[in-house]
Amino acid sequence: MSTLPVFPLDVVVFPGMTVPLHAHEERYKRLVREVLAQEDEPKRFIIAYAEERPSISDLAPRMAGYGTVVHVLSAEENPDGTFDLLVHGQERTRVQVETVVEVDERTGGSRPLSYAEERPAPLYRGDPNEEAIAAWDALDTFRAYAGTRFSGEAGKEIDKHVPEDPFYQASFVCANILVPTSAKQTLLEADSLRERFELARGMMLERMQRRGRGKRGRA
Repeated sequence: MSTLPVFPLDVVVFPGMTVPLHAHEERYKRLVREVLAQEDEPKRFIIAYAEERPSISDLAPRMAGYGTVVHVLSAEENPDGTFDLLVHGQERTRVQVETVVEVDERTGGSRPLSYAEERPAPLYRGDPNEEAIAAWDALDTFRAYAGTRFSGEAGKEIDKHVPEDPFYQASFVCANILVPTSAKQTLLEADSLRERFELARGMMLERMQRRGRGKRGRA
């Protein structure tokens, strides 16, 4: 197994998502340089949701137990030494920090950069027919949910962009529903694909019901 650096974020990245990143802290600029120096292709690291930002900046962020291995699609170093990246989520992994390195900051002091051993944690795939039904229900609910949240013909836009593979359909739905980041982490940690669909559908139904109650209350 490989040991990979960890980039903590206040967002959850699902397999199949493409995400832009900006690395400006010295520790994360070091992360980018180390990743780009990897011998193998594609260049990889782990993105993990940071559940809490420590009140003391030189402490390591408290990270969730699951994250996503990402591949670097592009990396550009800016004149000021910062980096702009485009990364693509590949697979879920357990996040157990093995090593923490202190990286010196230009302003003095140091900040921690964490490394974790890659521990793949694939979703359980059950009966394909049951997964297809769960996907259909979740996507149907997502169309209705999007219609209450966004203007225009949301349903047609969803059908235009939704992936064909149920695994990536789940990521598509989870990435695009408006729920707290901690709730999205719950979706990432689901044991099975069917459970991920059902959890996402439940979250959407709850928010549509809440929105409906709010409108009735203002009438």
